[in-house]
Amino acid sequence: MSSERAVFLDTEVLQGPRLSTLKILDSQTHFKPTESFQYTPFSSCHPCNTKKGFIKGEALRLLRTNSVKENFNKCKQDFEQRLCNRGYPTALVHKILTEVQFSNRIEALRNKTKKAKEILPFFTTYNPATPNLKNILMKHWHIIQRQPKLAHIFNQPPIVSYKKEKSLKDILVRAKLPSITLES
Repeated sequence: MSSERAVFLDTEVLQGPRLSTLKILDSQTHFKPTESFQYTPFSSCHPCNTKKGFIKGEALRLLRTNSVKENFNKCKQDFEQRLCNRGYPTALVHKILTEVQFSNRIEALRNKTKKAKEILPFFTTYNPATPNLKNILMKHWHIIQRQPKLAHIFNQPPIVSYKKEKSLKDILVRAKLPSITLES
């Protein structure tokens, strides 16, 4: 318990520099003492867009939870260092984090309504050796668009979605346990 700060989920609300002048409480990102920042290593077999999306998403979370520019910049700098320590290329991390600026905080806090799209999903099993299916699909998309019936059915390109290959554990371990009946 504290009269100066309160923690809720990943946010800490506190009496910061704006309290005396603007009568506004500040917020900053809260990390539990047990947080070890074990981000997925860059060498993992996750698609590159997944890694990029994670970086951008975490940077946006830091932007939303920090109301003071200096706190945000410090959290973003620490995040960048931790990613580099996990093998992420410095240039890639810096490029993505540069897109998230404190000046965009008001926009990041705003609720956005999304229009529902009718998107055709293209599912396949992920393998790092597989060529970029999205690029191949987009390269040949004009063939479908030239066909009137297909163009009407597929008015937007599909989204490529990857599923995980079954592991040995998935094959050997049963998800459903047999029911046990107790006799009275």
